[in-house]
Amino acid sequence: MTYKKSEETRARLLEAAARLFTERGYYDTGIGDIAGEAGIGRASFYYYFDDKEQAARALFDSYVERLYRTADRVAPESPSAPFPGSIPLADGREALMLAVFVRYILLFRHIAMNEATHAVYFDLVDYADYDAANIARLGRTAYKDTKYLAAAYGKPMSDDGLIAFMLTVNSHAKSLFKAMQNGILGFTLREAVDHFCVHAILPDIPVPEPRYRALMDEAFRRCEGLALD
Repeated sequence: MTYKKSEETRARLLEAAARLFTERGYYDTGIGDIAGEAGIGRASFYYYFDDKEQAARALFDSYVERLYRTADRVAPESPSAPFPGSIPLADGREALMLAVFVRYILLFRHIAMNEATHAVYFDLVDYADYDAANIARLGRTAYKDTKYLAAAYGKPMSDDGLIAFMLTVNSHAKSLFKAMQNGILGFTLREAVDHFCVHAILPDIPVPEPRYRALMDEAFRRCEGLALD
């Protein structure tokens, strides 16, 4: 019972942080604000998180977990049955590439363009300061399929090439979506995802143009009106 209550309180804190970060922004929200919104005392906040940044990162991680669950449901890497109305997929690499496109669409829609996770995505995550352990974690998670896809599409990638890819992709995405958030770039989400994929992904994973367009169209179709699980 104590464990369940503890988990429920932590969840309330994250929900409160999400509301306040969205309404006020990360930098104008204090720990006391989050605790008050969650209905607990300020001192109790520190039982769950060391500081506001740790709470923001935990909130970010919770969105990522939901994002991956949702993506796995609508675009499994190795689908056992065709998705209703789906285009035919030529092989396993196309199923995997489609899954990657779906993840990016959800990432940009629900994290990069989400005020609740804005600060973590743009300000608190700095790849230049990442150590080997953090890079290795990314290689096992968000970029676990990158080397396989690059090789499958005829452009094998070294370990250093993968690290360079991660750094380049991160920098490109942050610049692109921050420009949209700041109102200096008038792309729609679809235009932004297309620009990102063409300039940051396809140079290293050269999907043929007709199949790229078909897979991207399919990815957006599957994400239409889709909420995170």
